[in-house]
Amino acid sequence: MSTYDVSDTRRPRRGGTRLLVALLLAALLSGCSDGTRAPSAGSSSPPTSPRSTASDSSSDSPPRPMSPHRLDKLNGFLEKVEVVDRVSPGFELRDVDYTSPTDAVAHFLDARIARVDLGSIIATTDDNWAHSARIRISWDLADLVDYLPLGKGAVAIKAQDQFPRRSYPPFVLYPDGQTKPLRVAAPRTLETDHEVLGAGVDSLFGLMTELPAGLWAADVDAAEIFPTTAPLSPSGYVRQHLPGRGDTLMNVLDHRRVGGGVWRFETSTNAGRSWERTDVRLPLGRKRTADAVTHAVGPGRRQALAMSHAWEDLPLYMWELWWTDDEEDFRRVRLPWDRLRFGGMAFASDGALLLAEVEGSDHYCDQLTCNRPGRVWRLASGDSTPELLPKAPKLFGPFWAVGIRFSGGLIVARTGMRTIAISKDGRTWSQVTPGRRDVTQR
Repeated sequence: MSTYDVSDTRRPRRGGTRLLVALLLAALLSGCSDGTRAPSAGSSSPPTSPRSTASDSSSDSPPRPMSPHRLDKLNGFLEKVEVVDRVSPGFELRDVDYTSPTDAVAHFLDARIARVDLGSIIATTDDNWAHSARIRISWDLADLVDYLPLGKGAVAIKAQDQFPRRSYPPFVLYPDGQTKPLRVAAPRTLETDHEVLGAGVDSLFGLMTELPAGLWAADVDAAEIFPTTAPLSPSGYVRQHLPGRGDTLMNVLDHRRVGGGVWRFETSTNAGRSWERTDVRLPLGRKRTADAVTHAVGPGRRQALAMSHAWEDLPLYMWELWWTDDEEDFRRVRLPWDRLRFGGMAFASDGALLLAEVEGSDHYCDQLTCNRPGRVWRLASGDSTPELLPKAPKLFGPFWAVGIRFSGGLIVARTGMRTIAISKDGRTWSQVTPGRRDVTQR
């Protein structure tokens, strides 16, 4: 039930995992935290006693302490960050990322034309928005805010200002509102209390090729991220919470990286300590390369690939769908559309594939925000005819965000400028408003 865009061209996110890891490592190389907790966001009080220090860290080789100058810089930044008790009406939900059915992070941005300095809001929760911590970073302070969900309701945040050029050390925001400086620790074995962040981090290091590649993880309580000693391919995307597959991890390398008409992935059933590689035949032939490749993993041995065009200021247009239920061969699915305005896909718990259609005009949108409705189709198998999903949530949102996707063991559907619907099985949906206490059963 995992789904993502391999090419990552669909959603122009200002906050994102891959970009943030590069920024974090670039910042942290100049000096890492000694574990001292930064003041709570919005507080002007001095740093309090640390939760963990370098001397009691679980790392075999603790990171270098953060320089006093950088620690002062972070503390000064956090003193100007505002704690908010709600998300103001001027903010739009840019993205929401679940790391489990209860742990999530949401990013809000002021998208109004009027030049009102609302800035960015990051909200995080460990009880599916029954309660959450929220901070606002004004544009005067930082006009680029990126984030990395760490799990357990914690989020790493990296802020910088482009004009003038200012970059602040990264920190971790916890769901109780506490903050700590983030640090990069030495490689270690992945333990059960660690949170997997993914693979492919090495591709973001640029010229810093001496840094470890492969699988990265987080010690959330210690506010540390680190490369693991897992024998994993240096590039790929690690997926978790796969339906019907227990604690299996899957590292996916798409056909353009592998070549030879195959889709390659690796799986681990022992927390990443060993991996088994599988090549699935993908007979694309001499077709033009898709602008975007969306991948979904389902129960048993089901997987699906959607090949799409991505034109500027328009939704994706899916022109081919491929399906495998044995992980030996992909076959093309015959659909009733020549091309589908595509809003993502995810497998339901019964093995059916859910496809999101973005409705509205095919014409170019010259407005600042182009909002569109959408609907959800159900494909019972690779040989069946799509049918509208009964009791599906009504989709709505910006053209680049309206649709469905898998996140943290849930199917997440965009239903409004501030709302989503979530489902564990693809049949029963709960309406959710990230950032505030509002969870109702459909």
